Amino acid sequence: MGRQRPGFNVEEPTSQDLAACGDIHRESFSRAWEDGTLANMLKAPGTVALVARAHKPASHPVRAFLMYRVAGGEAEVLTVATARKARRHGAARVLMEEMIRRCLADRLEEIFLEVDAGNQAAIGLYRKLGFTQVGERAGYYRQGQDETAENSKPGNALIMRLDLRD
Repeated sequence: MGRQRPGFNVEEPTSQDLAACGDIHRESFSRAWEDGTLANMLKAPGTVALVARAHKPASHPVRAFLMYRVAGGEAEVLTVATARKARRHGAARVLMEEMIRRCLADRLEEIFLEVDAGNQAAIGLYRKLGFTQVGERAGYYRQGQDETAENSKPGNALIMRLDLRD
């Protein structure tokens, strides 16, 4: 059983949840993962997924999910995605808070993530949680659905870090 947070239950996904997570990923990213990628990634040592379910309605659908990988004394956020209808309701925040809580309990030293420099909502959330920018990858992300289009511009990835030793 997962932890209950305002508006959401946070827990590890069931195998039935992975299809919903894949749908949310496709809805959130122009370069979404293929079907089966989430299940395959979860087979890798140190990879953890969390889902945020709405308390209501009774069906408790997955509203958002997060995947991270632990190696050595650090964690890397692989992806965070929220269903379009659930955005700006705190689902990503409760997932990030639960991941941070787990990393602290596991005595990890730091957490890294990459975020599109144009995703101001995500950057704002990460900064509120204590992440700071430690690097940037120029042209890492492609903008738009058709990556072969001439007007498809590369977006920079900000590399952010949370020091858990403080």
